[in-house]
Amino acid sequence: MAVSETDVPTDASAGPVPSTTYDRFTIAPEDVVVHKWSCNAGTPTSAVVVLQHGFGEYAERYISSHYKLIPKLQAEGFEVWALDFYGHGRSPGDRGMVNVVMAVRHHLEVRKRATERGLPVFLFGHSLGGLVTAGSVTSSPDDIAGVVLSSPVLPAAMSGLGQAALQVVASIVPKTKVPLPRPPLDELCHDREQVRILMEDPLKYKSGISFSVASTAVKVVNLVWAAVDKWTAPTLAIHGTADSRAEHRQCQSFVDKIASQDKELFSIEGGYHELLNALEPEETFRHVVEWLHSRIAS
Repeated sequence: MAVSETDVPTDASAGPVPSTTYDRFTIAPEDVVVHKWSCNAGTPTSAVVVLQHGFGEYAERYISSHYKLIPKLQAEGFEVWALDFYGHGRSPGDRGMVNVVMAVRHHLEVRKRATERGLPVFLFGHSLGGLVTAGSVTSSPDDIAGVVLSSPVLPAAMSGLGQAALQVVASIVPKTKVPLPRPPLDELCHDREQVRILMEDPLKYKSGISFSVASTAVKVVNLVWAAVDKWTAPTLAIHGTADSRAEHRQCQSFVDKIASQDKELFSIEGGYHELLNALEPEETFRHVVEWLHSRIAS
């Protein structure tokens, strides 16, 4: 079934097959959907991971894609909470029209509720979700056991004049796509089968970023870069050197500048944007999981 620009897919209310390990709730007033996957029976829960997907995708994609990250984290003792951006996945709104500032607010609410579990809370953000996660950390640096940024979108801060001009354009033509060259899908990940699945996925938004999305993203970008000297959370960034969607050098600059004494950039030589959809993603996954486990122990 094709997904329109304005409608949530008709099967969105059904959700995944009910199980003892799955639940979800919504955040008012936008009613964005937050998914919760608890650990399987017999697996002790050691921490919560708040997972934030990237632009155009959605939380449930991480069940069967991204090296089946959600079930693999469950098996490792991590409960996973994951927000569908407004306009994405099973959340309402025009498809692809996420307000990034609003997404940070939603992320903060998810973190607040996850903290009530009384377990260490880790944050994992991919691509635009990495920017939202960074904005969340910048806005509220407390109660974070660690942060994993996967191919985060962290461009240089925009000048005040440039930001003002972008906001004017966004106010006039909010849904018009920013006329930037789009990297080919072949450069999204090395696994061609994952690219094929992505192209056939009705929940995947496949168009570009609008001026409205870009203008709100820039606000968060500037907020994050202005506060790098206050960033103290343990941080692991993973990034491919051949990423054509988020610059590796910007991620390196971010890691260099944050004030955290516990920080690492795990670079994948020749890696594309979706590192967990590489042909051999096990090393990257194990590095992330071992990093998480070691921060629980400390």
